[in-house]
Amino acid sequence: MGAADAFDQRAANAYFAEFQTNFPQIQLLLSVKTAETVLGMLRNYDIELAIVSLPDQSERGMVVTPLVADELKLLLSPRHPLTRQETITVDDLRRERFLLHEPGSTSRQLTDEWAGKVGLPFDSVMELGAIETMKEAVKCNMGIAVLPRRSVIRETETGELLQRDLPAYDNRRHICLVYRDEELLSTNARLFMQTLLDRIEQAPA
Repeated sequence: MGAADAFDQRAANAYFAEFQTNFPQIQLLLSVKTAETVLGMLRNYDIELAIVSLPDQSERGMVVTPLVADELKLLLSPRHPLTRQETITVDDLRRERFLLHEPGSTSRQLTDEWAGKVGLPFDSVMELGAIETMKEAVKCNMGIAVLPRRSVIRETETGELLQRDLPAYDNRRHICLVYRDEELLSTNARLFMQTLLDRIEQAPA
């Protein structure tokens, strides 16, 4: 199984642990990579299914089942001057340094699309390869980041990071279950998928 981009890691770990307890005969192998890489692994038959953050578009040769929405947010250090504003405009962001996820991730694709839509050039950018690295850099007030809301739940709850809405942003990002539509899944993969879908359906809105 592959997983791409960040999601609510606590919830994911809890699910994996519960699944492993209920089905100890099934060995889970989790590989966390960019969406582009994970989709390539699916197309190359390296994995059977994946949990991937994707925009609301179809993927050729794939069955894509949206699980939960996971919108992008602006993340700031509590020491950043913009945290004094509840609403941040595009003009407020023009001179800011942005900490962006590496190309190939859904978050980066949608961030670039949003910036183009609102007319915001990224004049000062630092590209980082991992969500955890981005969060630590924001905590040090090295810049502001655009990150999925579910990837920063713990940090925003503790006040280590503050989040604000992206101006003029319409969410197109969802965490999805993806698999090839050309073959039958193995028994273990089907069991994992059905258990996951049942868990999502039972979860509170």
